[in-house]
Amino acid sequence: MKRLLIILLLLFVLLSMFTFGAEERTLSLQECLAIALKHNIALGIKVVQVERQEGLLNQAKEKFLPVLAFQLGKAKTNTPSYSWIDAEGAISAASQQLSGQLTQNLWLGGNFTLQVDTSQYESNQRFQTINPRYEGAVVFKLVQPLLRDMGNRISRKSIIIASHNRNISANELKSALLDTVYRVEELYWNLVFAERNLEAKNQALQLAEDLLKKNKKMAELGVIAEIEILSAEAETASRQTEILEARALLENSRDELYSTINLGAENGGSAIMIRPGDEPRREEITVDTQEALQLALANRPEYLNADIALKSKDLELGYAKNQLLPALNLNLQYWSPGLSGTRILYRDDNPLTDEVIGVIPGAVSDAFKNAMEFTYKNWSLYLSLDIPLNTLFSRGAYTAARMERREAQLRRLDLERQISMEVSTAARSVASNFQRIQATRFARELAGKKLAAEEKRQVAGLSTSFMVLLYQRDLTLAKSTELRALCDYSLSLARLEKIEGTSLQAKQIEF
Repeated sequence: MKRLLIILLLLFVLLSMFTFGAEERTLSLQECLAIALKHNIALGIKVVQVERQEGLLNQAKEKFLPVLAFQLGKAKTNTPSYSWIDAEGAISAASQQLSGQLTQNLWLGGNFTLQVDTSQYESNQRFQTINPRYEGAVVFKLVQPLLRDMGNRISRKSIIIASHNRNISANELKSALLDTVYRVEELYWNLVFAERNLEAKNQALQLAEDLLKKNKKMAELGVIAEIEILSAEAETASRQTEILEARALLENSRDELYSTINLGAENGGSAIMIRPGDEPRREEITVDTQEALQLALANRPEYLNADIALKSKDLELGYAKNQLLPALNLNLQYWSPGLSGTRILYRDDNPLTDEVIGVIPGAVSDAFKNAMEFTYKNWSLYLSLDIPLNTLFSRGAYTAARMERREAQLRRLDLERQISMEVSTAARSVASNFQRIQATRFARELAGKKLAAEEKRQVAGLSTSFMVLLYQRDLTLAKSTELRALCDYSLSLARLEKIEGTSLQAKQIEF
C-alpha cells in the first residue's frame, strides 16, 4: 500500500511540473472571446476572402464607368500615276489623324458614344482647291437593345452576382465567428467544470484522509478493528488516483482553450495558466420556440446564403429567358462634319488652268470649329433584327436555369426544416438542463445529509467505515453531477444562441 502511495505521489509531482512556473491568469469568458477573435488565423482568412469579393464587386461596377479611347496615326503613300491629269510620275500623299472617343454603358443595356475626329490630308494631285485639307467631325452614337439584353437587371447582372458573392462571403465570415464563439464557450465551461471537479475530488480526498486519521486513533483505543483502517487507506489511494485523472482533465482543458484562443500570440508565447473567472449561469431562461425560429431564420448565415443563392438563380433564370428573345436593336447616329485648309487660288478661279496665283492659309482648329457649329447636320436611324435559330429549336440553357432555381428553392426549404428541428432540440435542451440543475442540487444536498447522518451512526458504533466512505463517494459524485449540469446548462444556452444566430449580439461583438 505504501509503495502504491509513493508511485501515485510521484505521478502527481510529474504532472504538476508541466505547469510549474507558468503565470496564472484569470480570464472571463468575454476576455477569452476577445483574444480568440483577435488572433484566430482561420477568421483572418475569411476576412481576406470578404475583402477579395468586395474588390470583385468594385471591378464589376466599373462596367458603368466611362471609357476614353484615343487614336493617333500618320501615313504616307506613293502610287504610280496613270494619267497626266492626276499628277506627273507618281501620286504622293501624306495624312495624319487624331481621334478621341468617350463610351458610356447605359443601365438599360445600351451604350452611348461621343467621338471627335480631326485629320489632315495633303497630296500632289492637280486641280485641288484645298491642299492641305483639314477635316473635323463630331459624332454621337446610341445603340439600345429593345428585346434581348434590355433591362436594368440584365445589364447589371454581373454587378448583382458580385454583390451576392460578397454577401455570401460576409455570411460565411459570420458563420465562422459563430462557430468560434461557441467553440470558445464550450471549452471555457468545460474548463470551469474540470477546475470545480478537481476541487470536489480534493474535498473527497480530504474526507477520506480525515476518516483514516480518526480510524487509526479509534483502532489504537481498541474501539474498531484493523480492517476499518485498511478500508480507509484503500479508499484514500483510490481517490488520489481520481485526483490525478481530474488534474489531467483540467490541464488538457486548459491547453485546448489556450490553443484555441491563441493566447500565445497575445502574450508573446509565454506560458499562461488560465483560470476561469465566470460562474455558470443559474437563472431560468424560458425559450419561445416560434420566436427562436424567427430569430434563426433572420440571422442564420447559412439560411441567409440559401436565400441569396435563390435570388441569384432567379436572376440567372430571368437572364436565360431574356436570351431567348431576338436581338432587336435601335441604332441612332448624329454627326456634324467640318472642313478647312489652305485654299488654292487659280487664275480666273478656274482650276483647269493649273495656274496658281495665290493661297489662303487655313488651320486644323477651323475644321474643328466648323464641326462644332453643326453647320452640316447629319443623322441616321435604323433597326437591326437578329434571330438566332438555336433559340427557336433548343431551350437548354433556360431549362437548366429553371431546374437550378428549383433546386435552390428546395435546398432552402430543407434548411428551414433542419433549422426548425435544431431550434426545437435546443429549446428542450435548455429546459431539461435547467431541470437537471434543480434535481442535482437536491441530490447533492440529500447526499450531504445522508453522509452527516452516517458519520453520527459510526460515532455511535452503529455503522462502519465502508458505509461512511460509500456515502462520501455518493456526495462527491453528486457534486460532480451538479457541476456538470450547471456547465451543460450554460452550454445549452450558448448552443441556442448559435442556432438562433444571435451569439454575436449576445456577446456584444460587432459584425
